[in-house]
Amino acid sequence: MKAYKVLGTTDDVTTCELCGKPELKGTVVLAPLDEDGNPDGECYFGVSCAAKAAGWTQREVRAGIKTAKDEERARQQAERDAAWAAEREFLAAWYEERYGTRDLHEAAERAGVSTVRLSGEAIHAYREVQRAAESAPVEEPAEELEVVEESGVEHRETLVRVAGVERVIRTEIGGKVRTTKQLETAHTKAVKAALVEMRRANVEGYKRAADELEARPWFPLKDLDVKRLRNIARRAERGTLHSHGTYDVAAMRKPHPPVRFTDAVPEYLVEVEPGHYATDEAAESLALF
Repeated sequence: MKAYKVLGTTDDVTTCELCGKPELKGTVVLAPLDEDGNPDGECYFGVSCAAKAAGWTQREVRAGIKTAKDEERARQQAERDAAWAAEREFLAAWYEERYGTRDLHEAAERAGVSTVRLSGEAIHAYREVQRAAESAPVEEPAEELEVVEESGVEHRETLVRVAGVERVIRTEIGGKVRTTKQLETAHTKAVKAALVEMRRANVEGYKRAADELEARPWFPLKDLDVKRLRNIARRAERGTLHSHGTYDVAAMRKPHPPVRFTDAVPEYLVEVEPGHYATDEAAESLALF
């Protein structure tokens, strides 16, 4: 029996690949292992089918899901810790280079400014270095659906562009398509089919963009950007399109609650400078302990 490893769960794929059951809340992501024990692709099953495919019990599948989630949380925490350590090291080196000490308070005293102001300058310098590192962003494969170029009673025409490749989708009244409603439905299906086909042809481009982004140095929201590109590639492979949500217009139109202004300083804030307050966590961060 083929060996598997549980990678986690996903709600991007809601159809079991083993039994074909659709509209699941989510699926278990299993990675088949090669002869060396390395993941080789991904499979998407319901819990019971995942157990059947791997030769496990459902309890073992759920335990594997928990382990995968714990490992992912640990990885993300390690990445955050590394980013925070890199920032602290940069700030300390910045103080030392300019004021001959790695201690914020000593550096502020020598500079004749407050610790808040000096740490703010150092953090700003760190952000500039980060922005410079991110100044050459990875180009994502272009994909867009332009507005209908030509529209009439007898036909519908739409220009679809995916990764620089253009295709004009034209649907005309005739045969089984007789009414305007049937024309709209047929044209929508034709556009979706074209998008799926063109995106499948560009799967390698999506994967390459995700790999290039993942290889870049860490920056805020990098994990989310990589995950988004991976999901685009996965949907392109499977021929599914992203379903966008809708806005709650009624809720958006409701007036905001009235705002009350007061001079009273909440008890949970501490004074970091005369007239300037922050939470304990923010004050601690500014002071670099």
